Amino acid sequence: MATIVHDLRLSFRQWLPPVISGIIAWLLFTLLGETPLIRASGLALVIIGVALSLRRMGAILSIIGGLTLALCAAFWSQTGGGNSEPATITIAVILAAITATLITLFARRIFVGIGIGVLIFVLIFWSQIGTPQSLRLSSLATAWLTYLLIDMLLKTNPRPDSESGSVVRREVQFQHKYGALFLLTIGILNDPLITLLIPAIVLALLLTQKKFPTWYWVIVSIIAILGIWGIWSVYLDTPRMLIQINGWRDGARWLEIINLVVEQFSIMGILLGILGLARLSRWYPPLGTVTMTAYAAFIIFGLVYIGPNRETLLLPLLIIQIVWMTYAVYTIGQWAAKTIEKHGLFVQRIIFIGYLLLPITMLLGILDIIRAF
Repeated sequence: MATIVHDLRLSFRQWLPPVISGIIAWLLFTLLGETPLIRASGLALVIIGVALSLRRMGAILSIIGGLTLALCAAFWSQTGGGNSEPATITIAVILAAITATLITLFARRIFVGIGIGVLIFVLIFWSQIGTPQSLRLSSLATAWLTYLLIDMLLKTNPRPDSESGSVVRREVQFQHKYGALFLLTIGILNDPLITLLIPAIVLALLLTQKKFPTWYWVIVSIIAILGIWGIWSVYLDTPRMLIQINGWRDGARWLEIINLVVEQFSIMGILLGILGLARLSRWYPPLGTVTMTAYAAFIIFGLVYIGPNRETLLLPLLIIQIVWMTYAVYTIGQWAAKTIEKHGLFVQRIIFIGYLLLPITMLLGILDIIRAF
């Protein structure tokens, strides 16, 4: 009984800050963005996923990191009025996830559960919507895939000075192994652009140094082939070519990518991102390598893509940027706590709270736009 209570308490502490971040974002979406309730709930789930990815950096940074995504221009553009498509998408994902989980837990048939879950999603999605490429569903899949990869890598590749006090490699857990397959499949069925995450996912699986059965890699390969075919049919084999293969050679397009990040997070975001990646690569090399691989894939896409919704399609890049930025602030706070003798912890909290200035600045910008209308 004591063990159960202890586990529940740990789970509560783990989930509370991300949920708080999601609730605040939900209120902002509905009150300021005039977003329909179900759509706002779907967007809030994205924020919870990102905040959960940052939870190991502390409750404060977890909440602030989630709000930073919620208030950046590319993400905020998904709020507002519109048709009922987002509601249907949210319902489809929730029903698919619940079905897959219940069948897996009670019937103990993993593939049957995932298969039926995906089938339910496909039937609802295409019968009610008919048009794939929901930007909100792509954001949802990306956010929770990011959480699963970060959680998996941190548990299977801990630092020597981790909380356990020693290097203890934990096994790849159920949600890592099968949750990633489920989200990846749904993400690619919706928009094949999620295929760009597959190199990072495969690298993360290899860096766990755990042996996966042959059938698992066969499924990943099939998903990858479907994704590549989807990219060809959606972005290349169209009347209007959306990909300019030689775009990466144009220096102006590199500046556009940099400016995209600056427009979302200011020049400070670029600097924090560089610092965060450097420190992450030093203390958590597998995680630094995997996030850099995913980031590079979307950088390349941003350089060659010339179609609409460019900022929103590059949200996976912005999510990774937030992870790097938040880790940079966490690193600075840790340094202050260790080097300042008397008031180190106080200064650390000031640094963490100072990070809140970024989403506050974004919120003020949104309020200015609302007043202008």
